[in-house]
Formats: sequence, C-alpha cells, structure tokens
Amino acid sequence: MKIPQFFLGVDGGATKTEAVLVDQNRKIIDQGQAQGSNTAIFGLTESANQVALAVKRALGTKKIKISASYLALAGVNTRDDNKNWQRAIKNHPYLCQVLDNPKIVNDTAAALRSGTTDKNAIVVIAGTGSNCYGRNEKGQEARSGGADHILGDEGSAYDIGSNILHSVVKALDGRGPKTVLVNLLFEKLKIESLDGLHRLVYKKPWNKTDIAQVAPLAEIAAEKNDKIAIGIIKSAADELALMIKAVAQKLNLEKKPYTIVKSGSVFNMPKIGNLLEKEILKFSPYAKFTMPKVSAATAAAYLAQEGI
Repeated sequence: MKIPQFFLGVDGGATKTEAVLVDQNRKIIDQGQAQGSNTAIFGLTESANQVALAVKRALGTKKIKISASYLALAGVNTRDDNKNWQRAIKNHPYLCQVLDNPKIVNDTAAALRSGTTDKNAIVVIAGTGSNCYGRNEKGQEARSGGADHILGDEGSAYDIGSNILHSVVKALDGRGPKTVLVNLLFEKLKIESLDGLHRLVYKKPWNKTDIAQVAPLAEIAAEKNDKIAIGIIKSAADELALMIKAVAQKLNLEKKPYTIVKSGSVFNMPKIGNLLEKEILKFSPYAKFTMPKVSAATAAAYLAQEGI
C-alpha cells in the first residue's frame, strides 16, 4: 500500500498568514490562519510565532509527516533574510518539530503560481505592500519593487492609504483642495476633527497595515468624481504598471505573449485594475491578464509537491 504524502504551503504577508495542507492528489486536508508575518513590520520572533500558529491550526491534532513544505513570505528579499528564517524555524519549539528543511522564498513565487503555470509570466502584488516578479521560457527571473514601505511599496494599499491621509490633512489645514475623502475618512474612523485624527493615528501609533485599511476609500471617492481620489487611483495604477514594465523588459517579454497575474486587495478596486491593463497593453499588446485561481497558500502547497 502506497504511503500517503502531505504537503504544506504557507503564505505570509503584512495582514495575515495562511497555511494549507494538501495530500498527493492536491485535495485540501485543512487550513489555518493567523495574523501577519512580515518581518519588516512585526520582527522575526513574532512573525515566526504567527507562522507557527497558522501551521498548528492547519495540522491540528493530525499525526502525519509532512513530505515537503514551501513558505512564501513577504519580506524575504535577500539571502540573509532566508538564513534568518531558517534559523528562526530551527530554534522555534513547534516549527522545528513539524518542518524539515522547508523551502523559504518571497511571497511573489506563490502568488504567481496561484494564477498561472505559463512559462512567460509576471505577477504584480498590490496588497498591504507591493512587489513584482516574473520568469520567462529560458528560466530567467526578474523582480522590481518589493523594497517595503520606507523605500518603496508604490501602488500598494499602504501607499494609497498614506496618500489619502496626507490629502485629508492638507484639505483640513488649508494646504490642499477640498475632497470628499475627509468625510469618508471621518465616518470610517468615527472621528470629527483633525485633532481626533491626530490622536487616533499617533496613540498606537499606526503601522503600515493600519494605514492600508483606509485605501478602499479612494475608489469610493473616485466614484463620486473626486479629483483628489482620481489622482491617487491613477498614481497607484501608473506605479504598478512601471513595475510590470521593468520586469517585462528585463525578461525581453515586451513584444511576446505573456500572462500577468494581478494579486492583492488593491485589485478589489476595479478602477486601478482597468487603468493598469490599459497602460500595459500600450507597452505589451500581447499580454493577457488573470486573477488568482487558488489561494497563494494553496499554490505554495502545490509548489512544495512540485519541488520533490
């Protein structure tokens, strides 16, 4: 009798961490979620704890041996990042018991696999943060963005949220034009003044994830024909387009057919996705767009299986 095999995939970002367990037939056995695990926001110790919690919730009390595991984590951008994660897992009281030599990569790899298996493909992630990764039929890889919120994250929910907050403050103190974003923000946060906003933002203080939560207001305000919001939306779409163009040029894909996977919460705002597609098709007329077909954690589990 053939011994069953089990594969674990983990997708960790700024907002949440998800673990998915599949069998050799790619049937989802179970899954678990925890809070974010981006080390740039939460630090390595807390991020490892959240990965452990998601994995523990996926495995439950099952007495099984994981054949292979694949961890796709935001913030893993360098060899040092990878080494730090490997060390953290070996030193973690739970993860060291359940994960044997896990594959640890940036979250873009699973995001790409979630939408396509095409050899010429690019994924643009626009969630709390932003990143772009691609590969071509020669096996070459390229990246752009992904420098996190101090050096980058253009076009992300954080970027959009930050622009909203700055525009609201300028409108309130007389440095900028009026915008319906003021009322929308006050209503969302249940505040009534600039002082109230200041107290709320700095009391904790807000982090990247908190700022990203206000991003959807840009789409609502743009629907009301608010010029400030329309400008924020266009800027985000333009920045994401620049990332895709940079990767496509590095891989010599501009004039070839290739697939672009749009991944992340920002693409729940249709205006950004529509503007992005129009801009890219001027540059790459044979590009086609798709959305993820499975979760990134499920894709990571598939990659764990495919890596054996």
